[in-house]
Amino acid sequence: PNNKRKRVSKIKGREKAHPYSRKARQITRAMHKETQIAKTKSDRLSGALSKGQKVVWFRDNMDSTQEESEDDTKKKVWTKDELRELIAVYLNRNQDDVDELLEKKNNGKVLAPKEALFLQVVEIEAKEARLAGIAVPDLTNGAVVKVLRAWDGDVNSITTIQLITCKPLDAPIADGTAENDNDDQMLEEATPSEDQAISNLTGMIVG
Repeated sequence: PNNKRKRVSKIKGREKAHPYSRKARQITRAMHKETQIAKTKSDRLSGALSKGQKVVWFRDNMDSTQEESEDDTKKKVWTKDELRELIAVYLNRNQDDVDELLEKKNNGKVLAPKEALFLQVVEIEAKEARLAGIAVPDLTNGAVVKVLRAWDGDVNSITTIQLITCKPLDAPIADGTAENDNDDQMLEEATPSEDQAISNLTGMIVG
């Protein structure tokens, strides 16, 4: 019974436990378990916030590549190439900061660890997007566009926005050329694991 895993706060006599006693080992196991649980929750929250930030960007910038209409009518649906173009803009959203850091590096200055990590993250994001695609709101679906425009940014309701995996317009394919319009596999629904992570975080069931 004393070896049963439970929360540290529920273990009686923990303050007086001898360092090498069974009670101490029980406390260590309980602390390790609680640390694992906390890390899992933190990772899920981090993933949810990252996904939320990306969706917010597309909500706020999806009209940035479109010409203004005379009657100020909002665009209702995007073509595949228009979505690819928007993704390219998204991937270059930090370009000014990247250029500044690269100039600093080229001038012989040492980048701070945080700056070096930033450049690495930007590079990895762009590489993965061009090789495997990136999950973004499905702007080729008019219903999704309507929901996205009305979304208030609450991560708890982000599951109402359908995502698809898509590559940017300039993404290379096997022979080194750009993606073409006949790439029927370019758009895929978001992976269940991603939706499941959000569902586990918010308690909402993904349909």
